[in-house]
Amino acid sequence: MICIETMADTHLDEVLRIEQEISGIPWSRKLFEGEITRGKDRRYRVATEDDVVIGYLGMLYVVDEAHIATVGVAPTRWGHQIATRLLLDALDAAHKNGTKDCTLEVRAHNERAKRLYQRFGFAPVAVRRGYYHDNQEDAIIMWLYDLDSSAELARRRDIAATIDDEGQAHGA
Repeated sequence: MICIETMADTHLDEVLRIEQEISGIPWSRKLFEGEITRGKDRRYRVATEDDVVIGYLGMLYVVDEAHIATVGVAPTRWGHQIATRLLLDALDAAHKNGTKDCTLEVRAHNERAKRLYQRFGFAPVAVRRGYYHDNQEDAIIMWLYDLDSSAELARRRDIAATIDDEGQAHGA
């Protein structure tokens, strides 16, 4: 069974292993340690299965906005709705926190991630040219507005309904 839990120091070796596998600019242990100890303006979670970290998401709050700072899933678990679960959890928490809108940045070539974010209602609003220093790739800035609107709540309920307890997608 897949569980979503608070990221702790004990998860960092596995988080860093995934980060090394998937990121052109992997975050350091020190950066994750700093983020997970910041307090109420940060929310870091891991997805685990059989006590093994298979994904993670970090989010920060700025006034009434949320910024998803990082999302990662072990490549062996791509296509198993792990990022979908993490996003549902994060957006639900942001909504309960009174957050109105949410933003993130995604590499321009990452079509898989862009499709996921668009499924959640994120829309591209700007480009940061050459944002990623490892290859000068552009970042697409995406926003999801009105987290508390009935349409967005319904969208997230519909997405949640497509995931079973084992994290497998079904239906549409």
